[in-house]
Amino acid sequence: MKYHNTLKSIRISLISTITIFLFILPAKAQFVDLGQDPCSTRWRQIKTDNFQIIYPDFFEQNAQYLANIYAKLYAHANTLGIKAKKMSMIVRANGGISNGNAGWAPKKSELYTAPPQDVDGSWLEHLCIHEFRHIVQYDKVNQGFTKVLYYIFGEQITMAVIGVYIPMWFLEGDATVFETSVGQGQRGRSPEFLNEMKAQITEKGIYTYYKAVLGSYKDFVPNRYPLGYYMVGNSRMHYGTAIWQNALTRVGKRPYGITPFARSLKLTLNEKRDSLWNTQHFQSLFINPDSVKKANTYCDAKRTLYRDNFSELQQIWKQEADQVNHLFDTIPTRNALYSNYHYPTPTSAGEIIAYKEGLAQEGAFVFLKPNGDEIITRTGIMYDYKFAFNSHTLAWSEYKSHPRWQQGGKMVIATYDLLHKKYRRYPAHQNRYAPFTVENNWGFVEVDKENQASLVIMDSRFEKELFRLKGTGTELFVHPSYDGKGNIITVVVNTIGKHIESVNIQTGKRTPLTASTSYEIDNPVASGNQIIYRGAFDANNSFYRQDRPEHFGHNALNAKFGLRYPQLSPGKDSLFFSFYTADGYKPAKIAVNQLENNPIDEKQFTIADSVTKQEDWHFALNTDTTYASRKYNKTLHLFNFHSWGPIFPDVDDTDIDFGLAVSSQNKLSTLFLTAGYVRGKGYKHGNWQVKASYKGFWPILDLEFKSGRNDDISQTFLRIDQQAQQKDTLHVVYKSQYTKGTATLQFPFNLSRKNYNRSIAPYVRYELQSIHNFNLKDAYLLVNRRWQAIPSNHSYLGLIDKPDNVLLQVMRYGLILNNQTRMSDRDINPRWGQRLEIGYEHTPFENLDYGNSTWIEGRLYFPGFAPHHSFSLYAGHQDKSRKDKNYYGNQIQSPRGISLHGYDLSTLHTTYRMPICYPDAHVGPILYMKRIVAAAFFDVGKEKNQYYNKTFYSYGIEATVDTHFFRLPFPMNLGFRFGYETKKQSVFADMIFSVSFTI
Repeated sequence: MKYHNTLKSIRISLISTITIFLFILPAKAQFVDLGQDPCSTRWRQIKTDNFQIIYPDFFEQNAQYLANIYAKLYAHANTLGIKAKKMSMIVRANGGISNGNAGWAPKKSELYTAPPQDVDGSWLEHLCIHEFRHIVQYDKVNQGFTKVLYYIFGEQITMAVIGVYIPMWFLEGDATVFETSVGQGQRGRSPEFLNEMKAQITEKGIYTYYKAVLGSYKDFVPNRYPLGYYMVGNSRMHYGTAIWQNALTRVGKRPYGITPFARSLKLTLNEKRDSLWNTQHFQSLFINPDSVKKANTYCDAKRTLYRDNFSELQQIWKQEADQVNHLFDTIPTRNALYSNYHYPTPTSAGEIIAYKEGLAQEGAFVFLKPNGDEIITRTGIMYDYKFAFNSHTLAWSEYKSHPRWQQGGKMVIATYDLLHKKYRRYPAHQNRYAPFTVENNWGFVEVDKENQASLVIMDSRFEKELFRLKGTGTELFVHPSYDGKGNIITVVVNTIGKHIESVNIQTGKRTPLTASTSYEIDNPVASGNQIIYRGAFDANNSFYRQDRPEHFGHNALNAKFGLRYPQLSPGKDSLFFSFYTADGYKPAKIAVNQLENNPIDEKQFTIADSVTKQEDWHFALNTDTTYASRKYNKTLHLFNFHSWGPIFPDVDDTDIDFGLAVSSQNKLSTLFLTAGYVRGKGYKHGNWQVKASYKGFWPILDLEFKSGRNDDISQTFLRIDQQAQQKDTLHVVYKSQYTKGTATLQFPFNLSRKNYNRSIAPYVRYELQSIHNFNLKDAYLLVNRRWQAIPSNHSYLGLIDKPDNVLLQVMRYGLILNNQTRMSDRDINPRWGQRLEIGYEHTPFENLDYGNSTWIEGRLYFPGFAPHHSFSLYAGHQDKSRKDKNYYGNQIQSPRGISLHGYDLSTLHTTYRMPICYPDAHVGPILYMKRIVAAAFFDVGKEKNQYYNKTFYSYGIEATVDTHFFRLPFPMNLGFRFGYETKKQSVFADMIFSVSFTI
């Protein structure tokens, strides 16, 4: 779905004063960087007692609209029973992404305002309402003992408590319930959103709680949004709003407990569950309700609630599904795994084209063939699957990244010529969506940065504009099509609702064809004098047809779990479409004259209606208030210190650094700063440390400074006294100061195209290393084979010079090139990929010549012998000009199990990886295993130094499991490596461990 709430931040356990393991691991990714807007953006702000909105100056009118939305939200009570504290909202209006997030480290919410082609309500209202609920959730947790910890550690600790104790399905489910209960339409009244879970539970059964929460590579599992909606909403129906209010309160007040969230749920279930299961409603759903209830009690509180909710819903959904019969012909496909076929479109040559994506398939256009699909072309990232086919050309809308700014990309029209096998994109300054054919020309929806939508028609080469109709106010045009008679048929979405209308391309006259509704409608297509479209009036995705401009016509076709994407055949006598199943959207067709003419039976969404009554107010926006706005000065707001405490978060260094550190990330995410006194790698006595990164310009500037007491340096001397005819052995130990500073300037370029992620990153780095301030610490004299301490004023010491200060200044230059295909869910590595890095470093300053070092390394990925198998090669070579001393570290990898040392090094890695099985098995609440992967490797290393020039080999196997610990959402890869190497002619074994903070 659209939201990916920023809880990548941290996961920290507070058991026994804060469990170190869980505290430190997430600290490496706790301060999230989601990208920057172009540096030319001029910012303004609206500040009130409750909120601050920071927005680009061109977004002024919509910023006032947002301010009125937030004023309404802050003014009203909510079912979590707390008034939200002041929050900053950052408006990202330069790009083409439709999304939002809210986080607490630092505390802010980011709104990505480009409206999608989804039609579940006014986009800006939807966005603000959902993200506002996250703000309320966080403030609800930040009370009691958590508030005490907040004063000690800063904002990071609140997110730590949330991350450890509160499941993601609750956070997103509760926000989705809230948007449904107070907004217009929204996802709780969207069959597209609801039917994924319905189909899975009805056709596949109820998965284990672990699988439902943590996902699977074997089966499609609906994500945390629909799971959470049903868990939160259905539980509120039976237990009231207090069940979740109490759970958050307990977490905030008792974060020192083991499972405060689950404990609160258990108390509620102990009090009310028996009476629920004794109601006539529950009794009527199950043949033997006592046995079902007993089976569900063997789980902990969260699992019990999960089984209770979906045991009930499963029975309801089965009864609903049994009442619907398929009256259409399915188009056969051959897929063992979950796959979606979007917009099956017939051609004049009798072929069928569809857009396909799924567990084992990244997005691609395919010809549907009896013996299997034939891939036409893969695409870039598509957020809406609508495409158009004209003669021999496909057109669709995909995301084009900005070369530098993550918030500067756009949705653009792309085409593929089937005759010449040619792919092309048509960049534009505005976002473009939903292409359709207008005879030999192309039409599409265009939305500018101020969210003003237009219907546009251009010629067949996208060179000349032929028609433009600009919408009024916040209107959005959705899924337009051409009726063949000079009219565009489109859905129009505004603050009132949605309706279908006709637009004459000669006069621009707009004619409403239906009344306005809050139900979802989209994809209108014209067949003769009637309009066929998808609607949600019966609480499911069904097809309706309209032959008169009144109300919404008749119900024409149904399916158990909904229909989408109506497309007419060239002769307009057949309707092609997709119907949803637990295995994805499948293609089908029906003759137009076989469509039914049933009256519309408007049905309600039970959970949505129930939670709406509980929230007890409906969002009705009055935008009469105009708020004062003023310039937002980026320079004056470079620093925003939000967290402090006994750790030094470092995403580059995997070591744990303890000490006292403060962290700053400004609200526009252009300056990141962490500073403090820590005990880190190479400084066992502690060091002052500062790390900063400025990303407000095209080049990124990274600075790092460390200074502290160095590890002790010792020297041993032999003193010969000719007169006394004796030899004395003296051992001295010095303490010193070690200072290191680096400054890196890199120029990132994102050149991604089609299904390839491509980047170029040249960089230059200056590094200074100094060992200075040598002072004697200890001195020993060897007497009778024993070391004896001697005083610092001993005469021997006066004859020994202190070590000279060491100053080393290094310049490094490098270039990193990357090109790899996008991956499907099941892929272990990219099918095809290349990564190349070239580097050079030397010491050009202070008349010192420590030589230079040159290296080159590359990695290649190839498809294996079966789907999702991967063959990879890594090759590296490094040459150091000084053969006597090694002043530079190795920049290339060594063979596995071997360490290479010398001035001329070469390495070759060969690896074959393949999935073994997808167990979806758990070991209690501790471990959940999703996939087991095996690999075989053979490595070669050549090492040339002052003593020899030899080649070594290593080979062996690896076995890893993709897993989750303690139900945390972070995927972990855990395993072992076992092999044999020829340098020491020995067997070696290594543990393999990695963690991803992408959830």
